[in-house]
Amino acid sequence: MSSTYEDFVLHVTPEKFHIEACDAEDGSVSVLVIDRVSAEMTLAGRRDLPGSAETRPICGIMGTIRLLAGLYLVVITKRTKVGDLLGHAVWKASEFDIISYKKTILHLNDDQADPRFVWNGHLLRDFITQPELHQFVFPVIHGFITIEASSVNGKVFEWTIISRRSCFRAGARYYVRGIDSEGYAANFVETEQIVQYGGLKASFVQTRGSIPVFWSQRPNLKYKPKPQISKMANHLDGFQRHFDSQAVLYGRQVVLNLINQKGSEKPLEVIFDKMVTSLGNGMIKYIAFDFHKECSRMRWHRLQILLDMVTEMQDEFGYFLVDPDGNVLLSQEGIFRSNCMDCLDRTNVIQSLLARRSLQSQLQRMGVLHSCQKIEEQRDFEKTYKNAWADNADACAKQYAGTGALKTDFTRTGKRTVLGVVMDGWNSTIRYYKNNFSDGFKQDSIDLFLGNYSVDETDWVNPLHDIKDWKFFTLPVIMVVAFSMCIICLVMAGDTWTETLAYVLFWGTASVLTGGLILFNGPDFVDAPRLVQKEKLD
Repeated sequence: MSSTYEDFVLHVTPEKFHIEACDAEDGSVSVLVIDRVSAEMTLAGRRDLPGSAETRPICGIMGTIRLLAGLYLVVITKRTKVGDLLGHAVWKASEFDIISYKKTILHLNDDQADPRFVWNGHLLRDFITQPELHQFVFPVIHGFITIEASSVNGKVFEWTIISRRSCFRAGARYYVRGIDSEGYAANFVETEQIVQYGGLKASFVQTRGSIPVFWSQRPNLKYKPKPQISKMANHLDGFQRHFDSQAVLYGRQVVLNLINQKGSEKPLEVIFDKMVTSLGNGMIKYIAFDFHKECSRMRWHRLQILLDMVTEMQDEFGYFLVDPDGNVLLSQEGIFRSNCMDCLDRTNVIQSLLARRSLQSQLQRMGVLHSCQKIEEQRDFEKTYKNAWADNADACAKQYAGTGALKTDFTRTGKRTVLGVVMDGWNSTIRYYKNNFSDGFKQDSIDLFLGNYSVDETDWVNPLHDIKDWKFFTLPVIMVVAFSMCIICLVMAGDTWTETLAYVLFWGTASVLTGGLILFNGPDFVDAPRLVQKEKLD
């Protein structure tokens, strides 16, 4: 496929969309015409542009989608160039137009796009069948990328992190957990760390994904809903499907399960261990590490216990290395697949530590680091490294849970701080609100965008018609405001203790009363109102 155009002007008339490729060669057929009624797509020259059209510059085309009102064109409206990755231009597109669904996205021009990570595959279905239109569109991934030019010992090298989120079993935190019948895991992310120096290129790949059995954790107004493991599903079949595909793609698997081994999370640890034992696949090694127990009371140095447990396996797996002529010198023979409950916070901490160890070995082989040097000793690069992995954590967390990641103070600084604990509490509160009162809209948008269901007027109902009073809109807002004021009064004390107590009692009572009213209305209150399909796909 020839390279895609990068700059466009959109000309809109009531009958058609005209997309003009500004960087096309003069005289070429450089205008894509889309009929808004028939959806027919044709190519034309600039002389065919309508003179009376509404005109605006755009950065790219995501594709087309049919809604109740007809055909919509989804376009990228803003982008930022990040750098060059293995010869491909990398752009970060931060805005595109479609209903209320606005996400940070990335795109790579690639002849062989992996369908697991092409988020606009459904929107491109009409373009793919016509090869002459390929220059107007490109596959889009959802995730995170950073490219840093760094220097150690006077040697400048390029260092990259790129995370790609799977578009299979995609969705919001509490609405999508576990696996589906095809073995695709929720919040599956492939993260690759790449370093280039002196013509050598090395990379280290890790994955994360939800615990690969059939389980759910639907929001019900509790702070942490109890996970529910399906009693009817064939867990071993889904589990095998998941790891069969992982073994084909990545080779041997070391599964790092970081969830609690007691309380509500324990049944998930038990069934995960049981599935590995029942499958009896020598390609899979299971390691359970109770992150919260081991690191409780700020004992973050105990993460070294896990690193020591996997050191030998990481050395066996190695990393990918290619020379300036494209000859493969080393291959990565296996992969670490990490998970916690959300595959966000605890997972990212562990992945950053494993990636640092791999990077140190790569830089030593390339001659950037001396054999006795460690990355931790390179203060400037160590700061860059930690911030990049913390940014990766924040990006993946915002996309799945709605806020930045927890525990990023440790990722950024190497230690837990009081401010970090406070910020974790704030993010947890925001997550609670979003999970219960707004993620339903987000889930519907994702399902529509990915083609998990199509719009049909007979298939939709609008709960807005069934809302009979104002509490669905106002009570959650009042509860959040009251709770926030209660915390503020505790932190910022008044002139006297009696004044402080009065404020705390007032706002605390308001929080309890509004929370009680919400609970009184039952689970049906959660996430109402929202547009839902009569028969949603799982």
